Amino acid sequence: MPKSTNADRRARTPSSTRPPRRRNREQTITDILDAAEALLDRKGPDGFGLAELGREAGVSFGLIHHYFGGKNGLLRAVLQRTLRAMGREIQRIQEAGHFWDPGAPAVRVVFDTFATKPGFARLMGWGLLTGLLTAEEVSKDSEPDRAALDAMIEKMREGMPSAPRLDAAVLTTLLMSAVLGFNLLRPLLVETRGWTARSDDILRDQLVRAMGALSRPRGTAF
Repeated sequence: MPKSTNADRRARTPSSTRPPRRRNREQTITDILDAAEALLDRKGPDGFGLAELGREAGVSFGLIHHYFGGKNGLLRAVLQRTLRAMGREIQRIQEAGHFWDPGAPAVRVVFDTFATKPGFARLMGWGLLTGLLTAEEVSKDSEPDRAALDAMIEKMREGMPSAPRLDAAVLTTLLMSAVLGFNLLRPLLVETRGWTARSDDILRDQLVRAMGALSRPRGTAF
């Protein structure tokens, strides 16, 4: 009877007994956050647990705890990732000198970010109501980007039209309130008013015009 070779023994070894594939840390975190966003879109922030998230992302419950410390840490990371991506795009617009353009590209970035991530508005609203999103947390999360953020705000002020109707901080508050409120209301509009993607486009265009008009000096044509 011929002797078994090492290759023969490896071929007969069940896949379940093989050592697990070594994971790339950054890719694993990305996979978890992507899966969390998908669940947020379908179920909202309180509609799923970490066990279900693990199945969705293809990772263990313990690995999620290892990287995020629990569900609150995970949800904060989802918020942070989206807000930072939105901030980077707005910074790109500002650095290109288009922040105050009549077409209000930054307004479109904010609107489209919420529109393409249905769970984001729900998470923000839920976070504000439950205390997940606090001034302390926002301050802590933004600390690494503080210098870049301050520099961007200063350049935005330098390029701002003279004698605007409203201060930049007020404009930002109006924009975020309008977009967040609309996205929280949108599911109800779809069910009761036949709201469509075309309706989204019309609302976005009107919001762009309104914010653009408010950011320009009185008496200036838009």
